[in-house]
Amino acid sequence: MISITSLTLALTGRCNLRCGYCYLDACETGAEMADETIDKALGLVADDCHIQLTGGEPCLAPAKIVYLVEKAARKGAKWRLAIQSNGTLFNRELVQLFKEYDVQVGISLDGPPDVHERLRGRADATLRGLQLLAGAKVPFRVTTVVSRGNIGHLDRLALLLAGWPNCLGLGLDLLVHKGRASTMPAANSEEIGQGMQKLTQALTFINKRRVPKLRLRELDYVNRGAQQKFCRAATGESLAVAPDGRLFPCGQAMGAKDLCLGTIDRPRLVNQPLTGLVLTDPHCRDCPLAGRCPGDCPGRLYFNDTCKDNPACVMYRALAGG
Repeated sequence: MISITSLTLALTGRCNLRCGYCYLDACETGAEMADETIDKALGLVADDCHIQLTGGEPCLAPAKIVYLVEKAARKGAKWRLAIQSNGTLFNRELVQLFKEYDVQVGISLDGPPDVHERLRGRADATLRGLQLLAGAKVPFRVTTVVSRGNIGHLDRLALLLAGWPNCLGLGLDLLVHKGRASTMPAANSEEIGQGMQKLTQALTFINKRRVPKLRLRELDYVNRGAQQKFCRAATGESLAVAPDGRLFPCGQAMGAKDLCLGTIDRPRLVNQPLTGLVLTDPHCRDCPLAGRCPGDCPGRLYFNDTCKDNPACVMYRALAGG
């Protein structure tokens, strides 16, 4: 069996928001992961593993967060804990828990307040969550789902984030055409190119004045060059556990019957279905990143029809100045 070095635990299927591009169709109702399922999932992973807590919205199950981080601390393994949250339910107790147990914090924020309010809602609550993190000096990173609704405002988002000294950087998630996101309008090639140009100009302005620099994950991908595989799902070393104990190769695959890897009691981890997917594009030969392309998320490649003008390719070429 392949060693699992990246584990995603969906602690609950519930969410207090109803984002138009949620690939899990999360809503106010849903199952919560049993402690026994958490225990069995932790028993499947390597001693050196990245463990990501998600949902739905994981902070709707605060007792599960406490249970897991305390259990991980008792285990004494080299596990790196992280949480991805919309930040609306943060309180001082949770933030202190993140600080005490060195939990990496990721915030879903899709633009400046007016844009985020239109796309996700509860912008005021998310910003209050960021203020709590700042007050406790807990570092955080932001993940932004890129769509036609915010592609022209990413520069404003960067300027907003620059005001939080504990914000380490920003990552861009292109739409995955699954769940509610299957009907969400994606940004076209021209919009992506213009959006990346405005964003990189904003980051140049910010980082001449800011220490530490505000990182853009995708620009770091471009600068590091080609990797053997894009992520742990591409190597078969990733596992995602749904609240009911079903297993999938990654968080984006969660809920897809054809990608199910069994259950926590009967895992089928021998043949991982996303390992053979590679980013290709008609312009590969002439691309300025030929030979050093970062690649793309295998989950996105699986669900998206991107036979021409792959959005990831357009984004990388724009960031590379090509």
